[in-house]
Amino acid sequence: MMSNIKLAVEVVSAHNLLPKDEHGSSSAFVELCFDGQKFRTTIKEKDLNPVWNESFYFNVSDPSNLHYLTLDAHVYSNVRATNSRSFLGKVCLTGNSFVLHSDAVVLHYPLEKRGIFSHVRGELGLKVYITDDASIKSSTPLPAVESLSTKDPGLTHAEAPMVHSMTDTVSHKIAERHTFHHLPNPNHQQHQHQNHSSAPAISHHVPKYVADEMKASETQAPKLVRMYSASSSQPVDYALKETSPFLGGGRVVGGRVIHGDKTASTYDLVERMYFLYVRVVKARDLPAMDITGSLDPFVEVRIGNYRGITKHFDKKQNPEWNQVFAFSRERMQASVLEVVIKDKDLVKDDFVGVTRFDINEVPLRVPPDSPLAPEWYRLQDKKGEKIKGELMVCNSTPASSTVIRSKVYHAPRLWLGLFGALWNEDLLFVAAEPFEDHLVLSVEDHVGPGKDEIIGRVIIPLSSVEKRADDRIIHSRWFNLEKPVAVDVDQLKKDKFSSRIHLRVCLDGGYHVLDESTHYSSDLRPTAKQLWRPPIGILELGILNAVGLHPMKTRDGRGTSDTYCVAKYGHKWVRTRTLIDNLSPKYNEQYTWEVFDPATVLTVGVFDNNQLGEKGSSGKDLKIGKVRIRISTLETGRVYTHSYPLLVLLSYRS
Repeated sequence: MMSNIKLAVEVVSAHNLLPKDEHGSSSAFVELCFDGQKFRTTIKEKDLNPVWNESFYFNVSDPSNLHYLTLDAHVYSNVRATNSRSFLGKVCLTGNSFVLHSDAVVLHYPLEKRGIFSHVRGELGLKVYITDDASIKSSTPLPAVESLSTKDPGLTHAEAPMVHSMTDTVSHKIAERHTFHHLPNPNHQQHQHQNHSSAPAISHHVPKYVADEMKASETQAPKLVRMYSASSSQPVDYALKETSPFLGGGRVVGGRVIHGDKTASTYDLVERMYFLYVRVVKARDLPAMDITGSLDPFVEVRIGNYRGITKHFDKKQNPEWNQVFAFSRERMQASVLEVVIKDKDLVKDDFVGVTRFDINEVPLRVPPDSPLAPEWYRLQDKKGEKIKGELMVCNSTPASSTVIRSKVYHAPRLWLGLFGALWNEDLLFVAAEPFEDHLVLSVEDHVGPGKDEIIGRVIIPLSSVEKRADDRIIHSRWFNLEKPVAVDVDQLKKDKFSSRIHLRVCLDGGYHVLDESTHYSSDLRPTAKQLWRPPIGILELGILNAVGLHPMKTRDGRGTSDTYCVAKYGHKWVRTRTLIDNLSPKYNEQYTWEVFDPATVLTVGVFDNNQLGEKGSSGKDLKIGKVRIRISTLETGRVYTHSYPLLVLLSYRS
């Protein structure tokens, strides 16, 4: 079945083209090539600044391979006298720059040469986006012009292999996609050469003393990495320490993973943890516990001193809870799991029945096995004798808890808003997606000191403002000024004059809007996705644990914390689950990011969840500390397992 995904290309215009005929002009047309399909525009006779505004739709045969395809737009001049065409320039766009229709804007691309001896100039305006609208049919090619000979001294035989080597180019992109540029490790280079012998060799000049240091470092045991001068008086406890934990992929020694006998899971940068999951589904035929012939049931799940309680129902003998409880195996203090049904009462909750399980008999579930199906269990009294009523429960112990992660969030893209009026003053503001706000512009009359009267105002929805990602000029418009408050209808009939204001408004996506400190920025890309370069690699982060955290609250007369971690890089930031009442929490959650620029910083912060505190708390989560990691200091293929000191930013009042 053919996919409905299509690549839409709107050929808008071109300007400042190179003249190719004896009259100092050109009869330009554009030829588009993508995924084995070819279309061309109409011919604009004798025009160095042609305007087409023609749309074409290409079928995408394999959407999974879209990022490795290329859209080629060649501009030619039609020569009628010789039935040939002259090359005017080309534009090549990779699949990484394709965006959805909502993000598409018109971009004017400078025309490129096709060969060494080509002479080109000018720009081509295109709007390229992806659509899955099934009602849109693919374009029908216009009469082909392959029979026309091409007059271009820059066209040589070296261009022909480009089409035939498309597969090699795609494979080369795949091989280089996750590659950072760094000083190579000699042994690592040799290993890469054996595994990727088909990739082109890249020579690096490494001084001899640097190579000797790299060789010597490989034979050394994991060591203390100093982030300060050797003569500093900073305690060693606050230094960066390299560790050697046993992760899901195996033991990490010297930055390399030594695989164990067990099969490595997807989450190979975190430690394996075991949890007991208890799913309380529903109950049926529960006995009556009050004079009304019913009961107010709820379930209490107990393992030693730990317990979890479901919500209760009023007057219901066949309740459905469908709630899940998780217990860490490291903190279990008993070998028996008790699932107790109770009747909610004002004074004391009444015992209804219980079901007991031996934890050693609970089956171990290893992903990707499906969850176990729940089963019915007969209720028992306190003596162990069966009574009326059944409870549906499902117990399982997954081999790893790393699949339980909190949500992943994406920060909104920020656009620069520009507008200017008749005063010829440009005002700048920042607008975040989605554009639900409005731009409100008021014209006021300065009547006297400290007194201004509003003449009128205009409200412009940001969603209707034109976007741009280049330096093209945005045309100005007249906007009607409206009265800010209701006025008398008779007065409106007398007023024959309606005020207007002349504005030029646009949302500029050609810049990066700084929402972080310039020294610790995690993203330097412009807002418009069409200007993003392909990713240079993948960053994987495993948040293992924290030790020696400072108590941020008191509970039951002792200091404690309910901590979680937040990691931010680029537009994506993640938050781990909250671990309650633990000053040495183990998170073991793993995340990935695409890296576009090595001169960026990954930030991981630790917070105390104040939403779970006692009544009267401020309700605002408290900062415990943060860690910053510069991507440029990381080596490709190396696993860094370090214990980072938390940075705490304190504010002092004078």
